[in-house]
Amino acid sequence: MVGDLRSLPCLLRPTSTEQFLVQGQALEVAKVELTLRSWTGVPLTNTLGGKPLLDFGGRPVFAELCVYELARLAGWEARWVETYGAPAMRPNCFTGWVEGPLSEQQHVPIVEPSVLALLQQIAVANGSTYSGCWDVVAWQGDRVLFMELKRRKQDRVRASQLAWLEAGLKVGLGVEDFLLVEWEGI
Repeated sequence: MVGDLRSLPCLLRPTSTEQFLVQGQALEVAKVELTLRSWTGVPLTNTLGGKPLLDFGGRPVFAELCVYELARLAGWEARWVETYGAPAMRPNCFTGWVEGPLSEQQHVPIVEPSVLALLQQIAVANGSTYSGCWDVVAWQGDRVLFMELKRRKQDRVRASQLAWLEAGLKVGLGVEDFLLVEWEGI
């Protein structure tokens, strides 16, 4: 298994790996597989383009917010980083979602200087854009973890996300600082 499992959020421990080709080199990225409960209550009217809703503690959330919550329950700080509708170097950072359009969501910026500096370094190495930034950024002490969510059998890692991984490696991160989260709703 990649890296030290004890340094990852306890609720997001990898069960396998997935291999990617980055700069001609095969890399194995740790992967956790989650089965999550689908939301069966009243649906939200704005699901950011049809994102599926999951039940987390009796409330509807997107998968990114579910993983954000799991990281927080494990004692980590975290944000869902969303680049859709945001300027190239200023992504939205969410800790929740209210009923309403994207423009009404509360942006909760990352203020931890070391995490913010790391994000900016990666973005610069990525062509001065956050495009492809992995969905959830979590940190505890000096440990930072980028988590990319993929719905089982319906989603795959895109070229822009591989470019973000490559940019992260260029600025000194290791493959152990990245985690794939493959999920399905039941």
